[in-house]
Amino acid sequence: MAPPLEFAYFRTWHDRAVDPSRPNSIGEVPAEIDVLFVFPDYTPEDSPFWDTLRDEYVPTLHARGTRVVRTTDIRAVLDPQFPDTADGHRANAEHLVETLVEQHGLDGLDIDMERTLTEAENARAVGVFRELSRLIGPLSGTGRLFIYDTNRDGDVPLLGAVADGIDYVLVQSYGRSPSSLQATWDTFAPHIDPEQYLIGFSFYEENDDWNEWNDTSEPFEESRAVAFADWQPAGASKGGVFSYAVDRDGVAFKDDTISHTTYGWSIRLKERMLDRI
Repeated sequence: MAPPLEFAYFRTWHDRAVDPSRPNSIGEVPAEIDVLFVFPDYTPEDSPFWDTLRDEYVPTLHARGTRVVRTTDIRAVLDPQFPDTADGHRANAEHLVETLVEQHGLDGLDIDMERTLTEAENARAVGVFRELSRLIGPLSGTGRLFIYDTNRDGDVPLLGAVADGIDYVLVQSYGRSPSSLQATWDTFAPHIDPEQYLIGFSFYEENDDWNEWNDTSEPFEESRAVAFADWQPAGASKGGVFSYAVDRDGVAFKDDTISHTTYGWSIRLKERMLDRI
């Protein structure tokens, strides 16, 4: 059995290179995180963050064994500036890899899929995904990661059409009951192996009234995050877990203070998963 994986999303607008008043940086993420996602909302293209990411953070994380992947929304795959033709799909895929992966020396691309697609949108998305799979993911032979993250079940038409070209599927399970996890996995099981499947929890985001998930309250052993780390599909082993807003690792539920983290939860979760192999 492969060792359990831990992935994490870091919100770039909370990085010191974007805002010097912020106490955390991507470069401090510990080696326990196997893949770190650059989640780039509110970060202008001309921010000094991007040069710091390429020149400092990525080499530092690579030295720890952590791979770095850029997240983008499904809207980028559906970008209407590219024709809805085979040539347009290829051009969009090449543009996405060049600007979101290669430009910053990253290790792959993560597509965030949280909406229902029309039939036409689905066909376009399948075309772009197929072109992306020539450049990244398991069919490309490049070693670069192609990841699909979602809050939907696995029976959406897009996933079934492109699953063979995806390395990992991440399901945003924030606030969900552990008793619901098997039923969700069952919808993905026809398309991917359990080792490709990761479920995710969220740290508490500051000043966010809708984040009522409370996935990481103490005591640690009784938290939803630990329940997710411990859970396995019936008769199988999942790939691991991931966290959203890892820059908030360790904050208490409803604590809006912006503070420095030493990633204690992330480190303990990885140790817990390894202890249960």
